[in-house]
Formats: sequence, C-alpha cells, structure tokens
Amino acid sequence: MPLQNPLWEIIEPHLVSAGLYTVQDPTYGRWLLPPHPPHLSLINDPGVSHNYRRVFLPPYGSFKSKQEAYDSTQIIHAEDVKLVKEELETGVKHGGRWVCYSTWEMKDEPKGGWDGGGKGRGRDLVLIHGEMNSYIPSLLLLPAALHVVLTDVVQNDLARGREQRKVFLSGASMGGWTVLYYILKYPPTSSPEVVVSQAADPDATPPEEGAGKGYGDAERSRKGEKTRIHVAGAFVLCPMVEGSLPLAKAVRGNVSDDPKVEEDFFSDLMLKVGSDEADDEKRQRVLADWKSWLLQRC
Repeated sequence: MPLQNPLWEIIEPHLVSAGLYTVQDPTYGRWLLPPHPPHLSLINDPGVSHNYRRVFLPPYGSFKSKQEAYDSTQIIHAEDVKLVKEELETGVKHGGRWVCYSTWEMKDEPKGGWDGGGKGRGRDLVLIHGEMNSYIPSLLLLPAALHVVLTDVVQNDLARGREQRKVFLSGASMGGWTVLYYILKYPPTSSPEVVVSQAADPDATPPEEGAGKGYGDAERSRKGEKTRIHVAGAFVLCPMVEGSLPLAKAVRGNVSDDPKVEEDFFSDLMLKVGSDEADDEKRQRVLADWKSWLLQRC
C-alpha cells in the first residue's frame, strides 16, 4: 500500500509493534529529498568541502521502555553517506534508527587570512543548530541527538588525525532550548579522548519513571550521564513557548476577552511577525548582535 494512504498510516504502527512488518524507509521519504536550496551555494562551492554522515543508535525495541530509548546516546555504527536509495536498505540492516548531519569546511585559507582582522574568523568556530520541524514523542530526543552528533564529530576528527578546536553552539527557538538543556544535562570534559572512549558504551539505566531528575522526573542525575566535549560558548534565542488552545479560534478580534491584550500585542514591534521594514530592521539588528557576540569569542 503506498505511502500517505490514511488507512496504511493507521495500520502500520500496529503491524510493526506485532513484529509483522519492518518499515523499509524510517525517514518516510525525507532521505531522498533534494538538497535544501539555501545550502546549494555551499554544496556547489569548489572551495568548500561538504559531507553527510549518519550515526546509528540501538533500535527502540532493544530497550525496556521508550523513555529509556529516547534518552540513549550509544553509538553502534557511524558512516559517511550520499543520501541515495541503497542506503535505506543498509540503514534498516543496522537497526533503522539513526541521526543524520552534514558538515561544511573551507578547503583553503580564505582571502585575507584566517584572522580576519584579529577576530579568528572561521577557524575556531563550529555552529550547531538543533531544530524541530515535526512532532517528536519526547524532548529528550533533541539533547540526546545533539550529544550523539558532537561525539561523532570528535571521534571522526580523531580518527583522521585532526586537532580539536573550540566548539561554539547556537540555536534559535526550540534549537535554543536544546542547546541550553544539552549544556546543563551532560557534564563537560576538555579531553576529546574521554568523549570518544564513551561513544560506544550503553547509557546508565535510568531510574523508574517519576523517581528521577529533570524531564518527566525520569532522567539520570548529571553525574550519571556521559561527558560531553567542552563548549567554549553558546548563543541562543529562546522565545517563551505557549501551549496550544484547541478550543480558541486564532482569529484577529477573538484572541482574548480583553481587547487591550490584542492592542498591546500589535502595537509592540518586538512581538509582531511580518515582512515590513520594521520587521526587517529588527531581524538585521538581532543578526548583527549575534555576529558581534560570536566574533568577540572566536
């Protein structure tokens, strides 16, 4: 039955749970999508080296509970990929659960040198943006995925005889919260070798749900987590997150019983989202602050 068929979408999870069916494409079509158009300028740049990698985690069925699976960071396999159809089949053979990421690196020293006026521009900077564009069953998946990616970056660099440099993180919206939670959740170390030595180790067994720490009172204590690579700095934009109100109509004029709420909202340019000159000025100001913060700390 073809993908996107409503009946199949209802039946498939039950067949998988019963062991009667194995999902042939765990990405549900996303693996074969063309590159994101804004990335093409980097992908097609002869002066930039671009590479896709994927890191495999133990399948969900190997854990006692889904909660434990969501909070897992054990790397069982990692490889370079090209995002071709054949890799879906090999991915399923490795358990069907992976994190994919890409890297861009300049091949040669940029025009004007690495220092860029004394700012160290480009050489010691790694930007990681954890973002969420679809439903996820647990927020723990985000910091765990970030930990897996950064761990693989470290182990892949060491395997190639490369020097480890400063790591900076950045994230906006849910990506910002992911960066903050990642830094708080995993204890740091300045030794890349320590990070790599733990990569293939299973995570410590979490406490019973409700008897632990953090999210859902089901996390390990910080000292029970694996160590992460030291982060030299982070820049995040974290707006307040508001829960959905399914019975409220999101129609102008029907936002609140108090009309002043809507008046105040639309009169404050920092709360308004649009595409006029005021909005663009606000975005440019935020980007300038972001760039200044990063360059001062590179």
